[in-house]
Amino acid sequence: MSDSSAPAGTPEPFDHHSPAFAEHWPEIYADLRAGCPVAHSPRHGGFYAVTRYEDIRRILREPKTFASGRELEFDGRTVGGATVPVTASRLGMMEMDPPASLAYRRLIAPFFSARTVREYTPRLTTIVDWVLDRTIESGRMDVVGDLGAMLPPLVIVDLLGLPIDRWQHYAHALHQGVGHRKGSARAIIGVMREMRELVTEWRERGAGPPGVCTALLEAEVDGRPIDDDLIAELVFMLLTGGVDTTTAQISNVVGHLDAHPELRRRLIEDPDAVPGATDELLRLYSPGTGAARTVVAPATLGGVALRPGDRLFLGIGSANRDEAVFPDPETVDPDRANAHQHVAFGLGVHRCVGAYLAKAELVEVVRALLRRMPDFAVDREGLVHRPVIPLVNGWTSMPVRFTPGPRVVPEHAAPLPETAAAGTGDRHG
Repeated sequence: MSDSSAPAGTPEPFDHHSPAFAEHWPEIYADLRAGCPVAHSPRHGGFYAVTRYEDIRRILREPKTFASGRELEFDGRTVGGATVPVTASRLGMMEMDPPASLAYRRLIAPFFSARTVREYTPRLTTIVDWVLDRTIESGRMDVVGDLGAMLPPLVIVDLLGLPIDRWQHYAHALHQGVGHRKGSARAIIGVMREMRELVTEWRERGAGPPGVCTALLEAEVDGRPIDDDLIAELVFMLLTGGVDTTTAQISNVVGHLDAHPELRRRLIEDPDAVPGATDELLRLYSPGTGAARTVVAPATLGGVALRPGDRLFLGIGSANRDEAVFPDPETVDPDRANAHQHVAFGLGVHRCVGAYLAKAELVEVVRALLRRMPDFAVDREGLVHRPVIPLVNGWTSMPVRFTPGPRVVPEHAAPLPETAAAGTGDRHG
């Protein structure tokens, strides 16, 4: 991979923040896997882009060599973090290393376990149907603004027990941050301040909402209560992780099913195939663009000698299309035996703690769409992809039409009163 001093006519350095990457990422990744699987780029302070599945799997499983923490000191430099470049604020335990990260993960994970998600699924199904009720009678909707940008924040706010009437405010700030829009830092700081105020309120009354928030308030780590600032940070991390990647993947799934009517027909006829297809679609359209690690011990990847302090960008979307692991990777095969081995949710000590919830949301969305609006058709002329995808890969707009249908959620089961549901999702940029 060339750098900024390369002669004219050579390829541009790898840059996952560039419009060119947003438009051509599958081809860029395929070229790197074939010719330069560990490619140096001078962008964003300098880093290596890692693109093959086995290398990325190794990195994710070796936290003692490839660290997630921030503010790591090497030769007078401070580097680190789980993104390239590093974000303005720490992302909770995502940017910690064991044993600290594991201590907080053990507290949080039971509230997002497979069993917990199964028990929550009836409520999840109601929320999915309620969101679809907003547009079902009109015969048209924007998959991004009316479904993708509305459902995930409603679900995570509901599950965390945060003020549900604030869902849209939280979602707007998070969408701004992921899209790196003007004013996004201010919006994110504002939501984090709100989280801190909520924690103070919970502490004063002796309990937070039932579930993970109260568990964090009552827990001790190393014999001490968790600091309120850190509780707010961890709650914000869960809020952040529960929104934009799922928002993006909903549009990716709808777009694929529209373009592949044979797969849509199979899933209509065999709803039991939906979970397998969901794994395949997560593999093919990994919504999280990538993750970062910092080398903390000498290592070699793809023939490249790495030194402590080197920064790595892990091309998750590349790993999941690696031909050496997933033959015929462009094909979505619900029966693919190793589809579940995708790394869309990461691996190891930092595997997405909300993975079961995210997959359940996608499964319930697909089942509801195919049940309630099976003839949906995407207006291809109205499709708008995100112009840049530094953190999340998805669409800005995806208008669809379908045969109108009736509402199904009774008023008493609605997650929000009608007056609070007038403004739906936020268009992505």
